[in-house]
Amino acid sequence: MLTRDSIGPCYCSCSCLAFGTMVEDGSGGFKAIETYAVGDQIMASGTGLDWAPQPVVFSGGTTGASRQKFTVLVLYGETALAVTSDHLFLLAGDEHTLKRADRLTPDDVLVSPAGDPVSVRAVHIGDYLAGFHHVAAAGKEPPGEDLDKHLLNTNGVVSADYVVQIMARRSDVAGFNVKQHDDMPVVGSQEYVDRFGRACLQAPELPAAATGEASNIRASNYNAKDLDLAEHTFVPAEATLVSVPEDACSFLSPEEAEAKRRSPKRAFNDPLAREWTEALIQQHKVFYPDVTYHLDWASDEVNAYAWVENGVRHVALKGGLVRDQDLELEGIALVLAHELAHHYGGTPTFPGGLSCEGQADYRGVRNIMRKVWFGDAFIQTTDAAIAQMANFFGVPNDPHPPGGTAGCGHPPGACRVATYHAAVALSGKPACAA
Repeated sequence: MLTRDSIGPCYCSCSCLAFGTMVEDGSGGFKAIETYAVGDQIMASGTGLDWAPQPVVFSGGTTGASRQKFTVLVLYGETALAVTSDHLFLLAGDEHTLKRADRLTPDDVLVSPAGDPVSVRAVHIGDYLAGFHHVAAAGKEPPGEDLDKHLLNTNGVVSADYVVQIMARRSDVAGFNVKQHDDMPVVGSQEYVDRFGRACLQAPELPAAATGEASNIRASNYNAKDLDLAEHTFVPAEATLVSVPEDACSFLSPEEAEAKRRSPKRAFNDPLAREWTEALIQQHKVFYPDVTYHLDWASDEVNAYAWVENGVRHVALKGGLVRDQDLELEGIALVLAHELAHHYGGTPTFPGGLSCEGQADYRGVRNIMRKVWFGDAFIQTTDAAIAQMANFFGVPNDPHPPGGTAGCGHPPGACRVATYHAAVALSGKPACAA
């Protein structure tokens, strides 16, 4: 969420537990996380696991009707926790190390409130249809290295309260032992899938002891105990994948898309790239409402597509493309304009009636972007977009087109960059894009 502090604009996020997560209270019983109020007693400890009642000094979260993206579902024993990506768990061992949920693996071992090891059975990522909430115990000042009074019993495993979650992001105050995460793959990323398999993207299964038979689970199986949470549903990332017809027009050729697959990417759970793209889709819907738009975030493919199916126009942006580090909001906007121009760019066209690639490049910038971005915003957006595209294609940001022609297929990167410049200058489509 975009906000502002004394330094300037910044993004904040919530380190939270799903509604219904059972947390031990000051009397030794359990209450759902969202039912705690400031002044209530909650059981808390430090890394020595010396539990004692402490006052709740902060309690807040989302509404119960939320859709929490990038939720991590951590399975252990015969239960699980649904948490936001940056929620911190205490790991077993003498180091008393905290680890982010989105870096947990099936090899990790958590800690019970009694200090016993609790093996992680599986880790999944997806969207969760429920509210999320967190609390802080004892005080709001930075905790010491032993995290005294700031660890909670969350559904049978030890994790950090909200104060620790916030302070862990600040290197100037975080004196406790937080696992260094930069070199660890994020759950759901290609690197994570390569190492631990695709199960992290799929629907988890409860053990037979918990359900009578192995079955795909709903979030109602989790954190519920005495609460009716049947409406809370975990949507695994793979369930959101978009199927694209073989004859769809693509932003990149298959060879180009494969070459870009291993280029540097933002994290799988990077909120900024997803918010950029979702905002752009909503903006373009105003001008082109007859198109069905898809953000296929869970896909690692570096591409975008346009097609017509049963008379309905479609545009899809793949996750690997919008997470590419060479592209920001402006570059993604140009890709979206290119795909819309397949539908509205005119001749020359493919046999199916969608505009050819060079035509979509030219009309996407000249027509689509000029319509969507008003006045000076058009120049500012296209200037930034073309610079990003030059980096993306690995070519100079040069308005002078190379020789040759591409027919209806994908022109080389240098031609595409020159075509974008020509579209802004209204100087006519270059021959190389014809």
